[in-house]
Amino acid sequence: MKFAKIQFESKAVCARALHGLMQRGRVTVLRDHVFIVPAPALEWLAAGQLPFTLLETVNQDNVLQTLRNHLAHPV
Repeated sequence: MKFAKIQFESKAVCARALHGLMQRGRVTVLRDHVFIVPAPALEWLAAGQLPFTLLETVNQDNVLQTLRNHLAHPV
């Protein structure tokens, strides 16, 4: 399965989008307001006219590596 790293343009859009995304699937939240969502979520965001910036597309191995990387999530 493909995933996408995205950012939202404003906090209001982010709140609306996350509410809908979390009801439909898994969302991973990283620092700096970056989110990892399944690729089909991009279609839902576009259909709902929720503006976002696509940072990159990643596969499941990249997602796992990001979550394991201690520099990405300092304690």
